[in-house]
Amino acid sequence: MIDNSQFHLKRFTRKPQPRNNHQPTAEPIGPKLYLNTRIREYVNGAPVPASAPTYLSMREIPTSDEISVLPNGEGEDVEVPANQVVGPWQSKRKYLSDHYALLREDAVTPLRNVVSELKAEPWVLEKDSIEHSYVYEKVDTQHTSIERLRSSLADIVGQVYIVGLTFAHSGVAAKLTFSLRRSGKKIIWEQSKRLIQGTLIAISPVQDMFKTICKVGVVAARPLSGVHSNPPEVDIFFGSPDEVEIDPQQEWVMVESSIGYFEAYRHTLMSLQKMAVEPFPLAEHIVGVEREISAPWYLERQPFKDLSSVSSSKDERYRHIDIVNGRWPDASTTQLDASQLEALRRILTKELAIVQGPPGTGKTHVSVLALKVLLQNKRQADPPIIVSAHTNHALDQLLRHIAEFEPNFIRLGGMTLDKDIIEPRKLFNVKQATKLGIVPGGMKGQAMGAMRRLVKEMQEVLKPLTEGASFDEEVLNAYGVLTEQQCKLLVKGAEQWVDLTLPEGVTAAISKWAGDELIQADRRTMPEDLGFEYEEMDLEFEQLKELEAEGKLSSEEETEGLKGERIRFDEPFTGPEKVGKSNDYFESLLKVADLWQVSTGLRGPLYRHMQQKVKKAMLVKMRALAKAYAKHSKDLKIGKWEYDTNFLQASNIIGCTTTGLSKYRGLLDSLKPKIVLIEEAAETLEAYVTAACFTTLEHLILVGDHQQLRGHCNEKELEGDPFFLDVSMFERLVRNQVGFTQLTRQRRMHPEIRRALMPIYPKLEDHADVLSREPVPGMGDVRTYLYSHEWHEAHDDLMSKINRREAIMVVGFFNYLVNNGIKTKEITVLTFYNGQRKLILRGLRLHPNLQGEVFKVVTVDSYQGEENGVVLLSLARSNKQNNIGFLSVANRVCVAMSRAQRGFYIFGNARMLCKESILWFSLTEAMASNPRRIGFQLPLRCQKHGIVTYAEGKQPIRPSVQFSPQRQAARGDSRDRARSPTKTPRGSPTKTYTITLSPIRRSSASPSKHPKDLVDMTPEAQAFRDFAAGGHVQADAAAIATANELAAKERLRQLDEENAAMLFGDPFQDTALADKTNKLKLTGTRETKDGVVRNKYEGFYSMPAVAEKSKLQEPSLLD
Repeated sequence: MIDNSQFHLKRFTRKPQPRNNHQPTAEPIGPKLYLNTRIREYVNGAPVPASAPTYLSMREIPTSDEISVLPNGEGEDVEVPANQVVGPWQSKRKYLSDHYALLREDAVTPLRNVVSELKAEPWVLEKDSIEHSYVYEKVDTQHTSIERLRSSLADIVGQVYIVGLTFAHSGVAAKLTFSLRRSGKKIIWEQSKRLIQGTLIAISPVQDMFKTICKVGVVAARPLSGVHSNPPEVDIFFGSPDEVEIDPQQEWVMVESSIGYFEAYRHTLMSLQKMAVEPFPLAEHIVGVEREISAPWYLERQPFKDLSSVSSSKDERYRHIDIVNGRWPDASTTQLDASQLEALRRILTKELAIVQGPPGTGKTHVSVLALKVLLQNKRQADPPIIVSAHTNHALDQLLRHIAEFEPNFIRLGGMTLDKDIIEPRKLFNVKQATKLGIVPGGMKGQAMGAMRRLVKEMQEVLKPLTEGASFDEEVLNAYGVLTEQQCKLLVKGAEQWVDLTLPEGVTAAISKWAGDELIQADRRTMPEDLGFEYEEMDLEFEQLKELEAEGKLSSEEETEGLKGERIRFDEPFTGPEKVGKSNDYFESLLKVADLWQVSTGLRGPLYRHMQQKVKKAMLVKMRALAKAYAKHSKDLKIGKWEYDTNFLQASNIIGCTTTGLSKYRGLLDSLKPKIVLIEEAAETLEAYVTAACFTTLEHLILVGDHQQLRGHCNEKELEGDPFFLDVSMFERLVRNQVGFTQLTRQRRMHPEIRRALMPIYPKLEDHADVLSREPVPGMGDVRTYLYSHEWHEAHDDLMSKINRREAIMVVGFFNYLVNNGIKTKEITVLTFYNGQRKLILRGLRLHPNLQGEVFKVVTVDSYQGEENGVVLLSLARSNKQNNIGFLSVANRVCVAMSRAQRGFYIFGNARMLCKESILWFSLTEAMASNPRRIGFQLPLRCQKHGIVTYAEGKQPIRPSVQFSPQRQAARGDSRDRARSPTKTPRGSPTKTYTITLSPIRRSSASPSKHPKDLVDMTPEAQAFRDFAAGGHVQADAAAIATANELAAKERLRQLDEENAAMLFGDPFQDTALADKTNKLKLTGTRETKDGVVRNKYEGFYSMPAVAEKSKLQEPSLLD
């Protein structure tokens, strides 16, 4: 155990307590370090008996049988069990095996589909792939049509080669060069998901194209220096040591799927296998769905705890109370509302605590307060508390809150954007700051020594491939290809010949024997010029970094490349292939005692045959050594964890993602943890939470909201009936009425924004703080609005939905808000489709008024847990088929509708949404109630001038009145000119619908008061005096303003009625509404000598009667 004084960290303890039976089994080995033997017990485990279920013996990386399909591209049916989401499971064994099968299928399916497609269509280009394939080999680009490609498969030349090996701590990795010809575009690797660490790949000899040979592996490292080279390079781990390949002359084709990420599944699958032979705590609730939940065992033994941190009154009575059966503080004595206090009580007193927190209700605040209480009552001998979240971003948010009162925490994992608070507390950095030497008796030193010896042996075996020369007769004899007598005769014959045609540096007798039949082996991946077109980034930056973080091999992997000795293959010479001659024929030639008697034309092909025999023999030796290396690599992992556990045991809090719970499960299990808290639990697939049930677990806390985002599946078929893989443990238990607490008071959204969520959260209440949210500049009192249109959608090259006119409208509205004083960082643009996200982001970056700004344009799936002042939601979908796609997913809609604090504005086809979705109908109906916030025209109110404009999106959004530069200068509106909207060509019409213009006065200094003005007088006299002294001007202006305001309100009411009729009325009776000639029209302005602008209006507006509904019309959802 580490002496805590070394860390200068404060521990929350009252007095030292004796060790209890929850302390990890440890052997004292010195004054500072302990050897934790539980780690090697966990990692090595017990042998799997022959009678055990098949899934327990499945290897970590999928086998070729799991990936391969039949030659015609049609695979055998895969049996996948149904998921039990209603009622209890049959048994723990059934629960674990079925979840393993479901998760394994979701992990493997994307790559299986890619291989299947390539077998059926070997010529397919990436842009034509329907299975989201990334293919790495060369395609002859002079064939511009699929028909020509089909007619000449010989034109497809694969260019994937193994060019070296790296002897890393994690295993033997092969370095591959590859071609990007099938992509047809340059890759921005810093922004690309291609071949990131942990990605599942498959390779096959180019001559086979996955017909009979399929080798599966994972990307070991993708250093930018490697992929930026030409040709690019990447390191891979083969699925097992028995599949290692070393032939630098063999040409391969390599594929990956652009969807899914195997690393996120890999460790959880292994955890489920481990749990099958372990005790399963809380199984009565998780498996048996038992609804009544008791207190944790540690709390039943000692229920008296200190709750002083909960009460704001610091009442001494709460320092020692029975929190299970005693009286809790009243909500009025805390800073919590009643539902938050009830949630806190559940968290602290139930062994399985489930808390549902709708958007903005403060679920993280309650979690942090619960952790504060748990730490306040933590004894010296208690193990650390483990906290987890679905994403690195959410985890860092939680740890930042914890750091305010508990500095002694450790962050497991490789990625954090918080360089000030979280980065120094990463395990890697904590170890760097405190060097403690080695753990005597640990496995690290022994494993490192064995691995170094094996590296030397492998280097010796591979020496003929690295020396840059042909295989000499000594190598051929050593591997049993030639006898000693044959070698002597070769040498004797070579001494009699001087061949000036041999390449420089060739001196071996076998090379002189081969003569000019020896050719240069120059088949390598060649440099490429892919033109100027770049591949578009298909992932948001945060999502890409999230994947890269999970792909790190360990918390120590702080560099891009692999650590370890490297060798580079250099085999420059070979012989030509001899068509029509079999291996048996060349074997018969090898029986000739004197090879000089072999005819000259056969010597080159015979040398090639001998070369291949040596490589096969080398491969057998290499695979045996790689297998031993893999065993010692596992021992090295154990040794590192034996060292790490000393640091973790000295901490009070350990934080990691839900993927990290499985990735570091052996390390965490060695601490014998009792308490685990998981945030975003409803967004996490069930198996990831199951893996958190360590054998010593007594208290599991799940915080989330199952009505927001669900877990993500690669295979969409697994999300529906009967598999329900996307249903989290959180949601399953809540829907099975296992006890939980729901928070009910939100502190994020203005009430007008919150009302749109009433169909989803009918009991959600507003905290008093949200009533004082500032309005959105430029929108008056309009805080929400659904701008409806019928602009048709399209799709981009990646088949993601886009709507160009809607994107233009969103960009224009964004610019309008900025012109009215909102900072770009206060605006978030959300969309359900990545194609629309990229389209809007591109429009914002190209806008002349927004140059140099930073924009937050993200997909809904990546924005859960976030919030901003103003949110613009682009729905994109609008089609004749009434297909709304992702917009029908209630969880995604819930997230999208609940991110805004001050203003929330939606752009989409409301009529189609109402017709196709009951949810959208309900949301639209809520927004259409008083005040009505839906229509075909977007109401804008200029922040400076009070001008109300109704924008239809037919022209760029702009101020309703254009002043000359001279007029602007006279009015002091230089800032308006500097931040003007998009410039319009001279003579272009500006179509706006202006309702009122507030009186504009020239700026002038206020006259100073005369002393006699200070004489007291009656209010009536003062009013008369003011009026007589020129107050009639102000009175006149006030009257005009009042009249204009009344006119604006009347016009707004009429437009609301018109929009409602157009949106929800009879589509066959819109002809009357289409005639909008009788509008209130501003024909001119006149400025008086007193500086008051008077407006001249002509005509009037009357609402046309809506015709009786056609009998042919489908009933409206509002009827």
